[in-house]
Amino acid sequence: MFAKRLPFLSGFLSAAAGWCLVISPSGAEEISVSCLSFPKKAPTSIELLVGPGKTIPITLQSHTLTEPVKVPRLQSWRFGKSGTNAAGEFAFKTYGQVKPGAARNQLLVIVVKGSSPAAGLNILSLDGSQKSFGPSQMLFVNLAREQVAGLVGGKQFRLNSGKHTIIKPKADRGNNLCFASLKYKRATKWRTFFSTNWPTLEKARGLVFLYNDPRSQSVKMHSVVDSLIRVPVPEP
Repeated sequence: MFAKRLPFLSGFLSAAAGWCLVISPSGAEEISVSCLSFPKKAPTSIELLVGPGKTIPITLQSHTLTEPVKVPRLQSWRFGKSGTNAAGEFAFKTYGQVKPGAARNQLLVIVVKGSSPAAGLNILSLDGSQKSFGPSQMLFVNLAREQVAGLVGGKQFRLNSGKHTIIKPKADRGNNLCFASLKYKRATKWRTFFSTNWPTLEKARGLVFLYNDPRSQSVKMHSVVDSLIRVPVPEP
């Protein structure tokens, strides 16, 4: 199974702690962006720098994707907090940044590196369209130190630390159910840490984070189901 390297885990962003000013090109293409953060924490707000002296609020939440927001396509998206410098001018403290992908609809997976966003953010940009990541598909992101392997709905994959993959499981345990087994490799031994029947997601997609439990250091899982049945937001 093909797996992609998460670019943010190969090295932390050098600008993550710096104050910066940016210039936004006029007439930039608008991109629809939804976000999901990890680890599991209470929702908190940061900002996305979209132009000189201009930001929009972004919610970091781990229980569900944020509602899509329209943002300009820039050379890079910088997330952090706005403030003023010693001269009283607008400045922006960058917690993390990512180069936008080519898609018009993007899903940003944001990993908080410490106890708060100010400690730094690692950000993965994915094509969020249903054509690339749609019904019944599942995204697995390995944030654990160990190599992880899975068998889900007849689809096998193996992920080194810092890699991710998207699969489309098949129902192999009756109607709308598939067998799912996950294991990790420690030293030379593979250890199963998850084994059950999972529902196949005909009108939704799944996002699964694999990580080391800070207490036991065993590999744990955090999953989010994103319904693809969109309910229109009523206009005020």
